[in-house]
Amino acid sequence: MLQETIEEQQRDLRWHRRRQRKMTPRHLLQESDELLFWVEECLVQEIRIVPGWLVARLMVVLRHAHPELPGRLGRERRPEQVMEIIYDAQAALMAQACQNRGPAEVIPLFARARERMLREAATV
Repeated sequence: MLQETIEEQQRDLRWHRRRQRKMTPRHLLQESDELLFWVEECLVQEIRIVPGWLVARLMVVLRHAHPELPGRLGRERRPEQVMEIIYDAQAALMAQACQNRGPAEVIPLFARARERMLREAATV
């Protein structure tokens, strides 16, 4: 019975982590900002090739941003070129983020206008 409880907690924890890492355009933009920081750090440290662990994370962002971007990256691992591709991915992700958001709710500035809206809604 104790083992079942442990397995259930582990399953719930995995589900919770997966839900937190949901790949929304906003989350991917945050991830791309972090990746851009690390690529810039490669330039500062004069590292000529972007490390493999960074490329793996980058590919996830590129796949979600635009289908052509992973192909553009290809075998390219020079920091300057990788930065350009990240900029293109961010542009695509910003467009997706704007499309995913709906129009904002209009808040009436005056109480009478709000009351009139409520009365009109009640009659419909």
